[in-house]
Amino acid sequence: MAADQLQVDSLAWTTPAVRAAQAAMLQVSLNDQDWVDVKDPAADSSFQYYASPHITTVTPSYGHVKAKGVVTVELAGSGFECYDEDNKKVDSGPCADLRCRFGNHPDQYIYAKGDFVSSELVRCKVPQYTKPDVLKVELTTNGESYTSDNKTYGFFDPFVLDATPRLIATDGSTQVAIKGIGFVDSGQAKALYSNRSSAVVCSGSQCVKAAVFKDKHTLVAPTFAQADVKYQGKDKSVLWDPLYIDATVIGDEFTENEVELFYYKDPVLKAANIVEAPSNVQAQLLIATDFQGNNMPRLSRYATPTCRFTAGSKVQITDGQMISYPFSGAHDATNANSIHCKSPRWHLDGDEPEKAVLDVSVNGQNYIGSLEFTFLRALKIHRDVPMAGP
Repeated sequence: MAADQLQVDSLAWTTPAVRAAQAAMLQVSLNDQDWVDVKDPAADSSFQYYASPHITTVTPSYGHVKAKGVVTVELAGSGFECYDEDNKKVDSGPCADLRCRFGNHPDQYIYAKGDFVSSELVRCKVPQYTKPDVLKVELTTNGESYTSDNKTYGFFDPFVLDATPRLIATDGSTQVAIKGIGFVDSGQAKALYSNRSSAVVCSGSQCVKAAVFKDKHTLVAPTFAQADVKYQGKDKSVLWDPLYIDATVIGDEFTENEVELFYYKDPVLKAANIVEAPSNVQAQLLIATDFQGNNMPRLSRYATPTCRFTAGSKVQITDGQMISYPFSGAHDATNANSIHCKSPRWHLDGDEPEKAVLDVSVNGQNYIGSLEFTFLRALKIHRDVPMAGP
């Protein structure tokens, strides 16, 4: 193969790929016929291919942004071979080209010297990092080629920015996605539901639920039934008062952010303006709804209505909105008496009409209703009359 770089006193190549770890002889020719070995006279080879290293675990896989002192991680895996300048394998001691790399982008990489323990274990110092994040951790044994095993180290310092949905069902069936920064996959994440004005308890203790790590910006936690959340020292339910949701990824030190959740009362669905539509048309659907018992300014602010159409294994969901009908020039959702959404484009298994069940959700998750809706054969227009005009 031709040299990548040719200088007066040096040649440089990119090594070709091979199938297994092995010693190789490098030869050079200036005329493509006469070849000369490039090696130490006392050596049997000039280049050593080693098995590609792979990281299987990073321990620990997370740490606090404000960690005090030196933090070390252990990278366990295979192929952590170390060679000296004479291409001889080193079983212990220093390994000059061993490096750990932390980061997700080339312009943000942070490098740390690796300590060789064995062919299956390397230790690295965790660099100081000033913000919550999850960084990829990679390793090189030759100073150039890094692993790509998608192993990570998370710097945690949780902060809750938002939660969805903000409206939660009274039966405790809502799953809340906690949005924020500084989350890591510790397996110990928890969500705390509290009230800032007066302490609340669930079965006599803090209202805490185990949370599931989804990604570095999201934890998902179940909720409590409204009847189980009571003011401490009183046999009184929190009812419609706000609950604040906070999080922790380790221990019991929760965030103290101002993200509120509210229980809501299920509205009563009365009737829809249409009960059928062509399967290929998105028809305008108005569902008369009684929102009585709810705080309407709050409901209109946080509601994320959706309509769900179900027929056997087929499910389609369309976005909706709270409206006041008949329509007027002033839009005021606090006077809402209907939910508006569109029917989806539906795939019929043939030409026969297909009956579906229409459910409605106020928070985009908990559905009620079970109204009947029928999808008719596709509407096809063959001709417009008249076909011309002034």
